[in-house]
Amino acid sequence: MHLRLDTYFATKRAEERMRELGITYQHATPQTSGDQWWFWNCKNVPDSLPADLTPLGLSPMQCIGRGLSREMAEEIRDYGSN
Repeated sequence: MHLRLDTYFATKRAEERMRELGITYQHATPQTSGDQWWFWNCKNVPDSLPADLTPLGLSPMQCIGRGLSREMAEEIRDYGSN
């Protein structure tokens, strides 16, 4: 599962917020123009998400050039398939 964290009203760093929620992830991509972070291949995601955290409806391949290189996008896409 990939998640989007809205940081517009954040009082903590994005990585700290995820740690606080107990969510682990493979890679994090800041999106400063949208005041958000994208977290890839998340684990330990609670059933009920807080308001500042939503599923990310993009694939890593759609995000090449938006914080991801082709190599990183492929690594995220292929995570866990080995």
